[in-house]
Amino acid sequence: MKEALLAWARSRGYLVAWGPVSAVDAVRAEIEARRQRGELDADFAQENLAFNFLRPPAGAAEWRVIVVAMPRPAHRVTFTVGERPLAAILPPTYVRYRATFTEVRDQLAACLGSRVELIDAPLKALAARLGLVRYGRNNIAYAPGMGSYLQLVGCVTDADLPVPPGWTPHEPCLLDLCETCGACEVACPTGAIDGDRVLLHAERCLTLANEAASAFPSWLPSSAHHCLIGCLHCQRTCPANAELDVQDAGAVFTAEETAALLAGAAEPVGPVWDAVREKLGGLGRNEDVVIGRNLRAMLLAAGPTPAPAATGRPGDGR
Repeated sequence: MKEALLAWARSRGYLVAWGPVSAVDAVRAEIEARRQRGELDADFAQENLAFNFLRPPAGAAEWRVIVVAMPRPAHRVTFTVGERPLAAILPPTYVRYRATFTEVRDQLAACLGSRVELIDAPLKALAARLGLVRYGRNNIAYAPGMGSYLQLVGCVTDADLPVPPGWTPHEPCLLDLCETCGACEVACPTGAIDGDRVLLHAERCLTLANEAASAFPSWLPSSAHHCLIGCLHCQRTCPANAELDVQDAGAVFTAEETAALLAGAAEPVGPVWDAVREKLGGLGRNEDVVIGRNLRAMLLAAGPTPAPAATGRPGDGR
């Protein structure tokens, strides 16, 4: 069983680690301890750390938790502003994020010939406890040979995977080169990375701000916007990463579709919006409000092309 799992991962260029379900308990305890010490912003923790953690199926005997690390490229999406194409980048994991979980789960079930279920847990912390990844100073997970351009998928299984006697969770650790490197702290446009601690000030992270449909916070500099969703500032400057692989997503939005996204609509209906939703759906995204707002922000940051005025749709930012 172990050799089949390792061969499955190796044939795909993945890394995999597993352990007893007690690894999840260690993650839960760590988060609660940080919460009690006041290291986590209260609003951020309430909105983003409400995991179900682990609920093994009824009748489960001795289950194992598995985390898979798979390399992922960024993807280029093309919009049409006036008559000119505008390329926008979706960082790794943003294209078909949820679909990837399902595919990996199904592949694992076929490989192991056992029951495999997805879990709702903080996968970065869990992968660190399993010894699969280390942290960067930017609080992002790094895996050998992949850097931080990866996606983590977590599952539980009743497969007979061996665990050494007396197994204990790994202590999370920092990349060696982070001890003397401050590149990510310098690159972060919002001050979310603090040289005095590894834990990110997540409430100030650009990714958190541009994934939400609410207005951008007043402290966020307009010049920070550079991705359709998410952020690559700290990862692209990191010496632990190779050059980012950017692939074409195969999504090209016409001038009419781009204009609809930029302007927004109180009730997005009609053929143009049908086409917009179909193309976003092909990317595994459905946040037309967020995409339109972030696209406007990118145009404003770039300068030469003024963004259309919003039409009052909920979630419009600046």
